[in-house]
Amino acid sequence: MATITVAVKHQGKKYDVEVEPSATGEDFKLQLYSLTGVEPDRQKILVKGGQLKDAADMSKLGLKPGQVIMMMGTPGEGAIIRPTEKVKFVEDMTEAEAAQQAGATPAGLVNLGNTCYMNATLQTLRAIPELQIALAGYKPSGADMLDLTNQLKTLYGDMSATQEGKAPLTFLNAFRTAYPQFAERAKNGHGFAQQDAEEAWSQIISQLKQKLQIPTADGKEDSWIDKYMEGEFVTTLECDEEAAREAGEQPKVTKEPFLKLNCHIDGQTNHLVDGIVKGLTEKIEKKSEVLGREAVYTKRSKISKLPKYLTVHSALLLEA
Repeated sequence: MATITVAVKHQGKKYDVEVEPSATGEDFKLQLYSLTGVEPDRQKILVKGGQLKDAADMSKLGLKPGQVIMMMGTPGEGAIIRPTEKVKFVEDMTEAEAAQQAGATPAGLVNLGNTCYMNATLQTLRAIPELQIALAGYKPSGADMLDLTNQLKTLYGDMSATQEGKAPLTFLNAFRTAYPQFAERAKNGHGFAQQDAEEAWSQIISQLKQKLQIPTADGKEDSWIDKYMEGEFVTTLECDEEAAREAGEQPKVTKEPFLKLNCHIDGQTNHLVDGIVKGLTEKIEKKSEVLGREAVYTKRSKISKLPKYLTVHSALLLEA
């Protein structure tokens, strides 16, 4: 008996299976296991004479080419299932497909002349997955070239499609137009001046706070920045002068939002937390209503709510 091909029908799909003359029912079930993922002991195959037995001789079942055989059964828990999509090797992928695979090298940003401050800021923001999701759904209100939120969306979209360096020229031009201080020329006359990354960060965050809105549970909209990057202080403001307290002036307690913590670094700062603690206390000068003149106050802040993504700004304190 020569090899014949039968059609096995299972859960709405049809599989062409070659049956060898020497095959047993167990061999046939193993073939179907490789195609359907249903283990042999969970298969119910209907042939002439009833349900197919493991010891059955397939050559004696009177099978005809193209004959349709019904199979029932589902894979057990933890069973190996054939992939629903054809496996695609990296060598066969487009550049964009390869860039989106796990372990792919992230796209870099080309330094366009003292723009490392901006590149570092953009790469840090790109590492926030919730921001990428929100930007992907962002719809600008018009064709405003100074819409930095839309420029950011476009830049990150381009970066997600490559593992090479990307020159952020369009974003940089829009950024410098919106904030001319970042277009200052170097004092030596060669190229643009170096800028502060914290200032660039603050301006980009300000733009996102205004533009990037996300839906809330009650059907309204909220700022993405407020949801993911805004924390809250409980602050106490108290006059340093004993005369103010004797006159009945009470410490003022308020709540204040914040988008970054200041880390004050001096010669005694050994750890990040030490610098942050120093940044939570500051001296300010303001008019005392009780004293009727300017006085020095101490403002002490305590963190009452931390954001999911905390921004810390380090500042070096120089003693005179």
